[in-house]
Amino acid sequence: MFDPITPRRTASVRVPPWFAAVLCIVLAFFQPTMAFGQAESVLEPYRLGVGDVMQLSVWQMPDLDRSLTVDENGRITVPMIGEVRAAGRIAPEIEQEIVDRIQVYHRNITRVSIELTDHVSKSFYVLGAVTSPGKYSVWPMPDVWGALREAGGVAADGDLSRVRIYRRRDGRQVLESLDLEAMLATEGELSLPPLAPGETVEVPRRPAVPSTYQGRDGIYVFGEVLRPGVYRLEAGSRDVLGFILQAGGPTEFANMGKVVLLRTRPDGSLFRYEMDLGEYLDDADPSHNPTIEGGDTIFVPRQTPIMGLIRSNLAILTTIATLLTTVILLRNN
Repeated sequence: MFDPITPRRTASVRVPPWFAAVLCIVLAFFQPTMAFGQAESVLEPYRLGVGDVMQLSVWQMPDLDRSLTVDENGRITVPMIGEVRAAGRIAPEIEQEIVDRIQVYHRNITRVSIELTDHVSKSFYVLGAVTSPGKYSVWPMPDVWGALREAGGVAADGDLSRVRIYRRRDGRQVLESLDLEAMLATEGELSLPPLAPGETVEVPRRPAVPSTYQGRDGIYVFGEVLRPGVYRLEAGSRDVLGFILQAGGPTEFANMGKVVLLRTRPDGSLFRYEMDLGEYLDDADPSHNPTIEGGDTIFVPRQTPIMGLIRSNLAILTTIATLLTTVILLRNN
């Protein structure tokens, strides 16, 4: 058995000097594809706004610790020094000003900290056919799909082809319509419009369907399946095909060659993975039927019109092909 503590003797390998130079050039121009679900992100600093709530901690004088709220004028009131401008600033800037001003009275106070406890100024609304409609405050601000996930995901009767976004532009409300269902079926990286504070996302309802599992860690299955909805992860198989079967299986119009798996990355962005379940049934390659994690979404798209026409008239086309083959054979004979 390998002991990670005991040193091991390894053979030295001499690498030609030119090899390192070539390797650096290749790495500089080649960007490998990230593994499923991985991403790198750099978050912009949070700037406080009206209504935000924070916890002030004064290290050398705990009696001054308290909760502070940014008022309508964009200010907070700190003991001993009075008002401090907070709106539009980041926490380290405010901490430094508090220390500088409070040292006039207490030179021994050299450090304070501000911890944001409620992002009220960055709130948004999710309404309609979602599990938990209401007001949400998170940072960083999510895109449309992230907002739906915050609200517990789309309900079983949610219509993603007619999502509405109410935005604010130049002091007036602007309505945007989004066919999220069509976007999920499109190949390539999924790019959704980001939300701004105070905006609203609304998901209209389809005709009623049987209720399913109500949980934030559920698996969302929708599109061309017989029973779209939310299913418990522990209820059965832990792969994509298993959950499609739990949802009643695909409809006759389902395109099983372009099933989409959606997974939220740790930074809140959405990763889209397209798979061919038809290939999986042929070769049992697990890459065509990946393992599911809590909160994942499975989308089964609809066939293109030409494929649907061929499928619905397959018997007629087969008969015509057989007759043509018979005529050709007779003529050849």
